Amino acid sequence: MSDRLEFPDGVVRVTPLVGVPDSQSISLSTLLDAQHLQSALLTSFIIDTNWLLSHIQPHTPLTLIANQAQSTSSLHQNISWCNPEFVVPNVQIMHTKLMLLVYPGHVRFAILTGNLVEEGWTVVQNSVFIQDFPLDYTRVFSANEFSTSLALSLHDLSVPYSVVARLNHVDFTRARARIVTTVPTGGKRVHMNMESYGMLRLAHVVDQLNTQKAEEWEPDARLYCIGSSLGKLDTNWLRDFYMCAHGWDPQPLALNARASIVPENMIDIAVAFPTHSDVATNVYGKPAMQYVMAKQNVYENPKFPKSCMFRVQPRVNRTVVHTKAIVARTGERQNRGWVYLGSHNFTPAAWGRLQRGESPYYNNYEMGVVLLDVKYECRSQDCVSKIVWENTNVVLPFSPVWVPYGRSDAPYFNPDIQ
Repeated sequence: MSDRLEFPDGVVRVTPLVGVPDSQSISLSTLLDAQHLQSALLTSFIIDTNWLLSHIQPHTPLTLIANQAQSTSSLHQNISWCNPEFVVPNVQIMHTKLMLLVYPGHVRFAILTGNLVEEGWTVVQNSVFIQDFPLDYTRVFSANEFSTSLALSLHDLSVPYSVVARLNHVDFTRARARIVTTVPTGGKRVHMNMESYGMLRLAHVVDQLNTQKAEEWEPDARLYCIGSSLGKLDTNWLRDFYMCAHGWDPQPLALNARASIVPENMIDIAVAFPTHSDVATNVYGKPAMQYVMAKQNVYENPKFPKSCMFRVQPRVNRTVVHTKAIVARTGERQNRGWVYLGSHNFTPAAWGRLQRGESPYYNNYEMGVVLLDVKYECRSQDCVSKIVWENTNVVLPFSPVWVPYGRSDAPYFNPDIQ
């Protein structure tokens, strides 16, 4: 690799599937480019260190963050494990999936939806957002919204200052994506930035698209929200998220006031999750099934909004989609909007829960990007055929098709998490 930037403007790719040729996919080896890699920060809920290190040269300095630090191969001695702050270690989790890859003349920023394990790059399909930025140690570049958000996010994860300081020498001028993070409640840093996380951060980012005045606001977004974990959803939480997805902070309003502004029948959210038959008949079998997380008692709770459940249509038939994404269509023609990609599942644990009269509660470390001012080409009101951001096609491992669960459909309930 030369100093030429391969991804100067940001692209979205999918991870490969074994036996499926795909020009829009990117392998871990290609993403890392180990031959030219000088150092790396890699974060993931789970890291299979032996598998990961088989893709990296032994001398390369690595900073690793996972939900639990692990022992590493004796063949690779240049590893530092970083431990984020946990106030409730057995409940709060580190779910962020980020790469900062340093090369001689640039830094590669990558947001993943999958873990650093072999199955996440072979038998379930994930998304990767990638952008390369120039690196020049002889210069100090002015900070912008992206670089500031990234630096704060790294501080939240307790990343060493020596790693964060390198950002001063990176030119983030061409960054267009917006970073959204979540940090668990109760820690030292979360109290400083309570309004800057989860769905409230999303509201702040999306508000940049808002042209309506508060007194004129009417909900018009259609949200297609896909993930690999099914959370404890209820109507009040969906309403709060739906308001944030329009750029409005619901916190100043009482619950009844929120309900009068957005009645239940106006909450246009599709919670896309694979059904039992989808997962049970996938071509890769049990290795793919283990990464779908849903509990039967959560789904059968009387407050769970079953009417919001929608089918998943994988880009490759009979495969499991592990991506976490939100496709938001807005306006009268529903041909514009935004897309979220990252580690956030569509759950209160990831996006936070707004508590009446109290600060929001966040459970996880999460990170993703929002692509603003997306354009959609639609075959019909319920089917998006093409997504374009910054004149580039956004390739997703699923088709955002609004098809609700049938009467006999139910999510795949993972027996290992009962």
